[in-house]
Amino acid sequence: MATFADGTPVPKDGKYHVDPTNPMSQIKYCEPWYPPGVTEFLSGGNTAHLGLFPNGTVLKYAWEKEDRHMLHSLSVEHAILSALGQHDRLVKYLGKHEHGLLLHRALNGDIRSYMSKHEHISPQLRQKWITQAAEALAFIHLNGVIHCDIHPNNFLLDEELNVQLCDFAGSLFGSLDGGAMESTRYCLPRDWRDPPNITSDLFAFGSFMYYIMTGREPYADLSDDDVKAKFEQKLFPDVELLQFGSVIKGCWAGDFKRADDVLEAILAASIVES
Repeated sequence: MATFADGTPVPKDGKYHVDPTNPMSQIKYCEPWYPPGVTEFLSGGNTAHLGLFPNGTVLKYAWEKEDRHMLHSLSVEHAILSALGQHDRLVKYLGKHEHGLLLHRALNGDIRSYMSKHEHISPQLRQKWITQAAEALAFIHLNGVIHCDIHPNNFLLDEELNVQLCDFAGSLFGSLDGGAMESTRYCLPRDWRDPPNITSDLFAFGSFMYYIMTGREPYADLSDDDVKAKFEQKLFPDVELLQFGSVIKGCWAGDFKRADDVLEAILAASIVES
């Protein structure tokens, strides 16, 4: 059942309704559908669902067939993934399908889901993820792409637990604009009309690193409004005792101008196994 944030059901009339707890959010109920050949539903987001074909290929498709915004987002993602090409740190794009985009399945899901299912994550694995995620961000920035929605859900893990950045449906690339905005704990404080940019991606990456190192969102126990207020005052969680704490702090403070600089700082703070 589709519900608003307070748990009340969304009317099944196909119309948009304002969320009672968030006037900026509108939701409408759509009957779920599966493109022909899809045998398993994997997950869903704001604009698209992920379905699985019997051969193991993933289909990303609009959860409402005719919605122009959702179809536009998929076209943006197709253009960006096509322009970026194949890269070890990106989700593997297999091309267009009549109902969406074909992707190689990352067998270990996304980082947030993996961490929620595995109590012990070694320091070495956390370091590997942070380094590889920075490599991904540096690569897309070098090629003119702003991701606009950096968080643990959008970093996938393959069979060897290597990182692959995904979900470019809301990204910026030249004249293409998917229209995404970071969630509260990953959002650089700014005028809401200001589009995401390299600095906002790096700010979000600081929060991503914090999550990897602690297993928690920044200020996980506070409301979104309280988190926003703290960020606006440049008040951030204490990271002094964390490996990569200075890098996280630098991302939040805007000290880095390029993702390459973040990657360099991560490598400098990394522990080399003997």
